[in-house]
Amino acid sequence: MKIYCISIYNQNYNFYKENNLTPVGVGSENFNDNWLTDKSGDNISRKNSNFGEYTFHYNLWKNGLLNEKFEWIGFCTYRRFWIKKKCVVPKSLKDLNNIILKEVPDEWLKYDVILPESLKLGKLKIMKLLKNNYKQLLSTPSLLFRKSTIRDHFNVFHGDFFLNEAINLLDIEIQNDFINYLNNYEFNPHNLFICRNKLIIHEYYKVVFNWLFKCEKKFENLKLDTYGKKRIYGFLAERFMPFWFKKNYNTIEWPYVFFDTNKSNTK
Repeated sequence: MKIYCISIYNQNYNFYKENNLTPVGVGSENFNDNWLTDKSGDNISRKNSNFGEYTFHYNLWKNGLLNEKFEWIGFCTYRRFWIKKKCVVPKSLKDLNNIILKEVPDEWLKYDVILPESLKLGKLKIMKLLKNNYKQLLSTPSLLFRKSTIRDHFNVFHGDFFLNEAINLLDIEIQNDFINYLNNYEFNPHNLFICRNKLIIHEYYKVVFNWLFKCEKKFENLKLDTYGKKRIYGFLAERFMPFWFKKNYNTIEWPYVFFDTNKSNTK
């Protein structure tokens, strides 16, 4: 199993290596030669502020870095890690070290893709609605009284224009399926996934980058200058990724944990 751990900070390299993770540096910080980065070969590293971790995914795809004979290839980040089942939330790096998943569980053998446990959406608090997108509340007042769908959730935090236009740029044969998926009340978040082999990942990359670059062309004259808009292509991919894998492969959900290793500052 090979798990890439994507970080925007040049810290904790040894911790990642000790836990069978491959450290990856993205963004504006300088990383030494020990790290993999999104800056080698054919790359879009300059677009990291808008694409997030997908600048590294592009690098893997375009530069043949997945030509390794690994079964089970996946991704985590410096603050979200795949863990063993039935573990308590870690309070220290030592705790995290003890629960990070390092071997392929037997349960995976019947599946093609591992997705993070679902984020279950509920009714958004009125202050959050007003703070993030009061216009969306005005256009959809029912959000005050019901659970939000995946589509509602995206629209509140990122604006309905982006998702509406992006859907229209999908290949016609999957548009309706994606729209139906967006009407659900939970999704697998954070662009975390693990695939049985590189062929599955390559198929996903071909589809998602074709779509994201169409979106980029559509939005090229817009100011992406707020949190909800700046990393818009990463946010779009976050909703599309679990839909596409579930549509095309056998998937299973697996636990992960939030723990910000950057705040622990161990080198």
